Amino acid sequence: TAVQEISGKPGPAQFKSSPKGTEESSYLLEWSSMSYTPITEFHLETRQAGSSAWRAYSVSPHADQELYHSAGKLYLTKLEPAMAYQARIKSHNKEGMSRWS
Repeated sequence: TAVQEISGKPGPAQFKSSPKGTEESSYLLEWSSMSYTPITEFHLETRQAGSSAWRAYSVSPHADQELYHSAGKLYLTKLEPAMAYQARIKSHNKEGMSRWS
């Protein structure tokens, strides 16, 4: 049988940016997350593909065009050219944290 969790926690973030950047050493990462209560903060982590070390960021949300959604963005700079990177995000509201995106 399927189990359905009922929670006030936000949903996992959905990335809006294209997976391929257009600049050599920078990238604008954008995402959105659904929550019935306001999202207060996003926890973003990035790393070079294959690395075990994550770099952590705290990002303030802004209103998204979709109802009950908050959006975030961060301009990443000083990236290694032609290197793949990974990112993951947790959304935070008064009910708790989402799972990693």
